[in-house]
Amino acid sequence: MGAIDRLRRATEGASKEVIEKEKKSEALEIIKNVAKIEFCETKEENEFLEVKTKEILNLQANASIQLGKIFKEVSEKIQEDMTYCQWLELVGFNRMTALRHRRRFELFENTSTDTAKEIVGSLTFREIEKIYKNLEENLTYLNTSNSVIEFKMFLKAENPIRSEEIRKEIGVNINFEIFNNIKEKIQYVDDKRKEEIEKLL
Repeated sequence: MGAIDRLRRATEGASKEVIEKEKKSEALEIIKNVAKIEFCETKEENEFLEVKTKEILNLQANASIQLGKIFKEVSEKIQEDMTYCQWLELVGFNRMTALRHRRRFELFENTSTDTAKEIVGSLTFREIEKIYKNLEENLTYLNTSNSVIEFKMFLKAENPIRSEEIRKEIGVNINFEIFNNIKEKIQYVDDKRKEEIEKLL
């Protein structure tokens, strides 16, 4: 076998590898439906905006899922937490943002239908956090949901926030003794600050 044949085989192998990588890196069309847009007067312009909206949403969903995949792989490979955090800082992400992307990726991996994948792609990070509070039940419902709107309504109804839970009594303990003899204390302050303090009193 000559040098030319070896070079040809090596090139063919590399070409196949590049093609396979390109296929894997192609963005998935996660978001298939977008709300009807009627900003413009012409139907053509509105349809154009719908197409571009869909492109942006798919780009955003794919980026988040790919980031989550990378963060998961690195966190599994690098067992030391400090090293992982240093690496995150190096690449410009904080730990919580990385965790949110990882959770989106994990949800995406655990979905069994295209509709569920579309739902995961369109969820906010808050909604993802809500899913993780009751993961098994929410994942089951996610995989059987028929639409993004249906699942988001389920999430809202599942954990209604009661106003009583939000309003917590806060005990305030104010030490009024610091205000005693205030006139004596401010006499040692420069004139400009004295005026400011007196305005506040």
